[in-house]
Amino acid sequence: MKAMRVHEYGKPLKLDEVEVKKPGPKEALVKIEACGVCHTDVHLAEGALKTEYFGGKRPWILGHEIAGNVVEAGSEVTDVNVGDTVLVDAWTAYTCGTCMPCRTGVENCCINNTPIGFGKDGGYAEYITVPAKALIKIEKLKPQDFASLACGGVTVFRALRKAAVTPSDTVVVYGAGGLGMFAVQLAKLMGSTVIAVSRSAEKLEMAKKFGADHVVDASKDPVNEVWKLTNGRGANVVLDLVGLEQTLENGLKMLGVLGRFLVVGVGPGPLKCLPDTAVNFELTISGVKVGTHKDLVDLVELAKKGFVKPVTTQTFKLEEANEALEKVKKGEILGRCVIKP
Repeated sequence: MKAMRVHEYGKPLKLDEVEVKKPGPKEALVKIEACGVCHTDVHLAEGALKTEYFGGKRPWILGHEIAGNVVEAGSEVTDVNVGDTVLVDAWTAYTCGTCMPCRTGVENCCINNTPIGFGKDGGYAEYITVPAKALIKIEKLKPQDFASLACGGVTVFRALRKAAVTPSDTVVVYGAGGLGMFAVQLAKLMGSTVIAVSRSAEKLEMAKKFGADHVVDASKDPVNEVWKLTNGRGANVVLDLVGLEQTLENGLKMLGVLGRFLVVGVGPGPLKCLPDTAVNFELTISGVKVGTHKDLVDLVELAKKGFVKPVTTQTFKLEEANEALEKVKKGEILGRCVIKP
């Protein structure tokens, strides 16, 4: 099969011919129809994150937002059949099952994890063999439309769940990329008032189409604007999907009393918070590490029922993966893009 692999960090991916792995008794072979391009892929390709950290070795295949069709199933596989259209839970497919996080229901924080696309070969390829337990049937959902649920969607879904969002909350979505578009939809589904913040007028316009109640230009004193929009109360929840020092600082300043701050974007930071601010406002600050398998199962059900709309706006051929990564790096993609092998 053809696959785009990282050979050297900071160098373009190479199109290689790779052997298709035959599935074992508990595995399935999936013909990949779409693989989302995540900003984390940029970090991995450049070496800011290294596959060796996740137990992998180069060369390896990028890509962790994978959807396709089952073409072969192992002898012990019972949950999926040949012909099923599935989403791959790349993050929890290879969790150990024995560490304390795994045994207490937070396998997304497994300390021995080797996730697909990070420590194991991913979805920038024509086929992938994975544990069948990692597959979720998506039925009539189109792979290119919903592949990105596997990371971009589930991460913000878990963030909003951790924040225990209620209909009386005002939620700030700081960053209006692909994750932001999912976050706007899901926060609205939870009944909250949503404020989207971005420097891009085009992305803010897209956020409005997905249901944002208010949009704020991040280049024009967004902190003051959020306090105005909340009538001087501040936001109840802020999702930082960027991870830059300025967005983190602004996001914390947007919060009112009992505010919940969710760090989602893996940027350079740093995150600074004055102790007296945290104490006087009783703030809660939490990181979010993708999601559990249950989170993703629930999110797929929401999509099946029509509550989550696709945010994919652009597709690339497999051999165009380097172009896709460059556009994602530069922030030139509206919503999310996918590779179609």
